[in-house]
Amino acid sequence: MKSIILTVAIFIIVSSCYGQEATSSKKFEDIALVNKIDFFDSKFNQTKFGCGFLLKFNQDTFAVTAKHLIKFIKSDEMKGISFDNGIKNWMLFNLNKPSANVVVDKLLNENKNESIAEKASYEDDWLVFSIKQNQTRVKVLEIRDTPLNEGEKLYVVGWTRKMESGLQRVYEFEYFKTVGKRILLKDVIVPELFGGLSGAPVIDENAKVVGIVSGRTADPDSKKTYFSPSSVNGLKSFLDKLEINK
Repeated sequence: MKSIILTVAIFIIVSSCYGQEATSSKKFEDIALVNKIDFFDSKFNQTKFGCGFLLKFNQDTFAVTAKHLIKFIKSDEMKGISFDNGIKNWMLFNLNKPSANVVVDKLLNENKNESIAEKASYEDDWLVFSIKQNQTRVKVLEIRDTPLNEGEKLYVVGWTRKMESGLQRVYEFEYFKTVGKRILLKDVIVPELFGGLSGAPVIDENAKVVGIVSGRTADPDSKKTYFSPSSVNGLKSFLDKLEINK
């Protein structure tokens, strides 16, 4: 009887271990947010779609997520990188504390002439918003201002699509190289499925932002495909110009 109980106990422990997705041992303060998007036509509403984060630049705080999200959730009225008459409200919230949220104000990189359908539109794969209201207590991130080093550990913080609650997950990568506007990363501790992490921050060990989760890119030298967040350099240049033109 004791042997049967012991066997069952071992089975339960092993099963639970296999059922839990591996995450990095690296810990950060609450950083990640998810998007909640309300359309004028409610059939397009998204209660949880992709990730995002808050970014401090000079004296201002912005909300940031991935641009390519619009391609998958757009209403019939939306043609360019613009809410047009499609999106009514856009909010972000911590999945572990959903009662507190960030309400965005304006889409600052709006461009009605930039086609949602064109792949080239997502080289700078970010949307940046001014903020109307922030009731969260998530850490507001800052952009790293020093170059990345090959082999350096980097982290993605957020939730995948299948996660409906719980603390933010931290996944681990190593910096390989930069190709154009993408940073190519080697997998270390990664989710089984990346879906849902689009827009999540890619940060260094000091929680400085270096990229935004986007897609995958082939290395032109080896032809191998790598996880390739959008570099934050384009966002920094955009915000620099925004400050100058105030």
